[in-house]
Amino acid sequence: SFVDEGVERCLDTLKEKGDVNVVMPVAFSYGWELDGRQVHGRPLPDHGVQAYDEIHGGSYTKVNPQYYAGSVIKDIRAPELGNFDILADVIPKAKARGMKTYALFAEDYNPAFIPDFEKIAEVDVYGRIGRNTCHNNPGTRDFLVSLVQDWFLSNDLDGMMWESERQGPLNTALKANFGNTARTSICCFCTHCMRKGHEQGINVQRARQGYVALDRWVNQPSSRSRQSDGSFVTLWRLLLEYPEILAWESFWFHSQEEIYGLLYGTVKEANPQARVGWHIMHLVTLSPFYRADQNYARIARTADFLKPSPYNNCGGPRLAQYIRNVQSTIFRDFTPEEVLAMHYKILGYEGQPGWDKLSSTGLSASYVARETRRAIEDVQGAVPIYPGIDIDLPTAAGDKQTEPGDVKAAVLAAFKAGAPGVVLSRKYSEMKLANLAAVGDALRELGTSGANASG
Repeated sequence: SFVDEGVERCLDTLKEKGDVNVVMPVAFSYGWELDGRQVHGRPLPDHGVQAYDEIHGGSYTKVNPQYYAGSVIKDIRAPELGNFDILADVIPKAKARGMKTYALFAEDYNPAFIPDFEKIAEVDVYGRIGRNTCHNNPGTRDFLVSLVQDWFLSNDLDGMMWESERQGPLNTALKANFGNTARTSICCFCTHCMRKGHEQGINVQRARQGYVALDRWVNQPSSRSRQSDGSFVTLWRLLLEYPEILAWESFWFHSQEEIYGLLYGTVKEANPQARVGWHIMHLVTLSPFYRADQNYARIARTADFLKPSPYNNCGGPRLAQYIRNVQSTIFRDFTPEEVLAMHYKILGYEGQPGWDKLSSTGLSASYVARETRRAIEDVQGAVPIYPGIDIDLPTAAGDKQTEPGDVKAAVLAAFKAGAPGVVLSRKYSEMKLANLAAVGDALRELGTSGANASG
């Protein structure tokens, strides 16, 4: 958008329509979720170049070689925008408008475009190289430190937000996600993880055997029919037989939290005043299993803010897909309607749409308020909570589409629930201007000015 529309025009639009006071340009990503224009097949918004583009991805800011001397990964400059530098070219213009700049760092890789990526990649339970980095690989940690040092020592940044949209091996194996689960990769069992797990007292061989058995139970057609004890009892028996399955799940997300601490410390060494926060994947509001992993109070120990993602409009279709996924694995003896009702009860979402209207209606603003209050209560004032506001996150034709009233209601709900600010999500290049302007309408109604940030 900065290249298509011009940096100054984009900043003026964000400030005038959304009352934005912090911009979060994507400094590094290989994913279409944050990079580029509109997702292919979705209607183009009413601004910017009216054409779809192709994304290579990588670093959208200058890569200064001296910071990568000890890194396995070096050649990461995104080629599609030429010499445009999303930090150097945006920061001074943002400051001139009284806007701060936080680097948005998405943990989203494309191994085909990253030389030597296999040296820092995860390894799945069958020994296959994965598409993500291993949290316990020293090469991964060196690379992440190199990126962050480069950004903060080469630019006058005010902060950073990291997006790590991944979950551990147990939830992955059980297909407890809201996306396509055809390409399940149960990770990580590389030499670094196995050595560290052994040092922590985990029987790694038993953990691998347990995940292979779990994967077989999930995917073998013969196991899909109702067994004598039913699917949930059979699954629980498998977990009792292999308690190492849960131990390895805990090992994985604690390793992820170590990366939070590493990045936090790296930023603070470069600029103690910079604010560092974590985007928490939307799944935390849909899955009780992922919610249990993501302990806000614990994560807040190495953060200056947290951004949970109660995306209400796309939340309906996403929750529906999540229910279909777990109904096919954990809850095979239940109907989708029964699984949804159980999740509403567990998550505290009274009054949300039934199964027949979930995808077309989406979740309400009360869901935004509920998740905002829960996060604020969990952190007990340790850090501010800036909930993400769904502005035109893509959904399929026939599913809920964002309207200005949805955005305004979500913003009002977040602030009234106690949030000191919000993050306009996901990316400006897919937002309709009327929906962006609804943020400004809500803030004027609240009598609040300049209290929100934008991705």
